[in-house]
Amino acid sequence: MRFSKVVRTKSLLCGVAGAMFAIAPQAQALELEILADTNRDGVVDTADRDGKTQWSEDRGAILLANIGDTARRCPKPAQTDLSDDELEACNDAQGEAARAPEYFAPVRLMPIADLPQAASGRIAAVGAGAEKIRVFVKRGASWDYLAPSDRLSAADLSAGLQLGVDARDVVRDAAMWDGGVTLEVSVDDGGQTHSDQVAMRVAPVLLHNHTQKATRIFAPESGRSKAHQQFITDLSATLSEIGFAEPVEIIHTFDNWAQDFVEFGYMAMPATGGGQKVIRVAIRSPQPTRSAGRALFDLRGPGVGVVQIGGDNYHQADSFGNLETVPPYEANGRRYPAGRVIYGDAGDGLAPHHDMVTFFEAQEAQDPILLDTSWLAIAHVDEFVQFLPADNARGWVIAIKDVPAGLEVLREAQRNGFGGHPAFSIEGQHDLTIDELLADEDLMRKNELARRRVELNLAILMAETGVTEDEVLRVPGLFQTADFAVEPEEGGEPPMLPPDLDWPREEIVYGPGTLIAYYPAAVNGVVVDRHNYIMPAQWGPVIDGVELMGEAVSAAYAKVGIKTWSVDDWYSHHVVGGEVHCGTNAMRTIGNAWWR
Repeated sequence: MRFSKVVRTKSLLCGVAGAMFAIAPQAQALELEILADTNRDGVVDTADRDGKTQWSEDRGAILLANIGDTARRCPKPAQTDLSDDELEACNDAQGEAARAPEYFAPVRLMPIADLPQAASGRIAAVGAGAEKIRVFVKRGASWDYLAPSDRLSAADLSAGLQLGVDARDVVRDAAMWDGGVTLEVSVDDGGQTHSDQVAMRVAPVLLHNHTQKATRIFAPESGRSKAHQQFITDLSATLSEIGFAEPVEIIHTFDNWAQDFVEFGYMAMPATGGGQKVIRVAIRSPQPTRSAGRALFDLRGPGVGVVQIGGDNYHQADSFGNLETVPPYEANGRRYPAGRVIYGDAGDGLAPHHDMVTFFEAQEAQDPILLDTSWLAIAHVDEFVQFLPADNARGWVIAIKDVPAGLEVLREAQRNGFGGHPAFSIEGQHDLTIDELLADEDLMRKNELARRRVELNLAILMAETGVTEDEVLRVPGLFQTADFAVEPEEGGEPPMLPPDLDWPREEIVYGPGTLIAYYPAAVNGVVVDRHNYIMPAQWGPVIDGVELMGEAVSAAYAKVGIKTWSVDDWYSHHVVGGEVHCGTNAMRTIGNAWWR
């Protein structure tokens, strides 16, 4: 966890104006006290006094960016010509109305004794980021907005006040604002201003990890692709067989890659009884020309907001298939209660985009780990690594796409006398035999390159997390050169754009790599819960009625107590550069509080 620095209100108060109100001189200094949930138990009381003017990893009040749409008043993209930025600006924190007070951070101004009737004061956020903070006062059953210049009467101050605080926006760039703010009450005592402060900070936007059970699973609209329509049907049937209660939710876009244009996360703050107040966040990939991102505003509603993080082109490595999350852990003297994000460097100096890096670094709670994806045509981390729940001391393992394990499936079949059998069982795609596949020297060289790159990335993860070899699950798989990594003939259509699949025709930038999955990448699937995983059907060689590659993959996952369920994605996703994970997305349970 990177919340190591302490926010001190003294430094934030430099330059704040002094006397504002004229009241009669007092013989004694006024005793002002403003309290927030500094000890993070969901209740504001005298236990929050100690250390309230500082914010650190272990102590300090938390507030939320109130960016949902509780009344569903914001327009849907198909209903308006509003720009992307205008759509994003419409949320519960827009303006000065208290549209979602259930997400306010609780604050109390304690009653002030012996206050002259002529006294008045104010309560306002001060310091960097103050303009992003809203303060409300509870009067009867209503919440009234308290502008920084609004005065509070002596009667208000004497009685004490119940306050609610939220933020207009999430933290986006720590160099501009790190989310810290000081809430100040000030009262003029006959020309001498008395004040008290409490430190607060906006909750980070956190990403889910696979130890958190899926609660909602999404896929894009099928469009004209019959293969994708069948994929949705098969995915829905599989989820039903697993016992997943909710149907697949459709995102209204023809962009095939639900994993790529959105990442689902959340913000959380303490609630009473040890609970959490949560606002879920759909984060749009930094690909502003990717029109599918507008469809996220269809998902906005009570407790669900949308955040756009910039970008300026359509680089594939800026897709969120190139963004995963290491589950919580402690290593090297540091703890990461919310885990850590990972993303890959495409190796061309363009991706990951600066806006993407800046945003996730600014959250500070999930310190990013950079991997090398420059050897891949699509350049996504989800092509070769995933994290799985497990019943070990750590609670999870690293699963990697393992070339030696994939080759061993074929070599064992060859040793058993089946080398002349087809290496693939899907019709009309590959007619080579197991012997021919294993004798392809160029293919073997490419897979040796992939093996080395996977191992280098695994070494980075092991060094950062402390994971040992016995906590690594090696899942069989092979790589090949992507057809679209070779320039198409002049005037020709790139082979990854089949005529029956709607696909954005903007200029798409790929990295310098050339490798992609040969058999469908088994690690590129949906972790539904602790014991169920949906993977792409493997279509490996069939010997005596057994599909060998799929059987080997299922055996690997069974080592950590996970049952695999296969869905055919060959024509819907595999032949156009992705798999089941690429074509789906999920919201998940929240899990343990990040501040603990």
